[in-house]
Amino acid sequence: MEKGFRTRLNKAISSCGIASRRKADELIKLGMVAVNGKVILDLGYKVSPDDAITVNNKIIKKLKHQYFVFYKPDGCITTVKDESGRKTVLDYFPASLRHLKPVGRLDRDTEGLLLITNDGDYINKVIHPSGNVKKIYMTWINGDISVSEASNIVNKLLSGVVLDGRLVKADYAREIQLDTRSKRKHRLFETVIHEGLNRQIRRMFQQIGYPVVKLLRTSIGSISLGDLKKGNYKEISRQEAYAIFNSKK
Repeated sequence: MEKGFRTRLNKAISSCGIASRRKADELIKLGMVAVNGKVILDLGYKVSPDDAITVNNKIIKKLKHQYFVFYKPDGCITTVKDESGRKTVLDYFPASLRHLKPVGRLDRDTEGLLLITNDGDYINKVIHPSGNVKKIYMTWINGDISVSEASNIVNKLLSGVVLDGRLVKADYAREIQLDTRSKRKHRLFETVIHEGLNRQIRRMFQQIGYPVVKLLRTSIGSISLGDLKKGNYKEISRQEAYAIFNSKK
């Protein structure tokens, strides 16, 4: 919590990683939570960063919020753990960071930038469309198409396709010319969206008749992969993490 900011007691307990908000409410109702030595039974009670919170007579330590940029390889699952034993994104992190959570999702067969954090409010703000955070994807399709077809793909992405019963549009789209050969194995498109529907980019291309061969997310707002290698991660500051909400990119 930032200086001067007050938050609900159950949320403060949850942010320390010792209990969910629901479980924290149960602890409060049982009289097991005290603030500055006083037992609190009010579920709506709010605390400041300077308040000392004890649960079952033990002072709880506030978890520092951490933010990481991770280059997700294709083939791993964007989840905390998988019941089928498949490799997850957190398997690339040490045990000391397994309390982190991915921000949104990338499909198993999609690679690229994934944000990892323990800041729940940040996660919710990034994944909600109202945050208007732009995500940039590099999309490869079969290259056996004409110049006019490539232009038509861009126009259709911008005008929108119907997914889940509603019109969904790309915020920006263009073809990237990799070379000047008339016959190319693949064609590459840059596509920008701010929503995060399930498999959205793949489904948009599929809807207009061009299955995706490879998909790579390169940026989320002002944060990009840069020179980060596949399967690696780097920590960024809170300021860098939250700067994506002010990005004009």
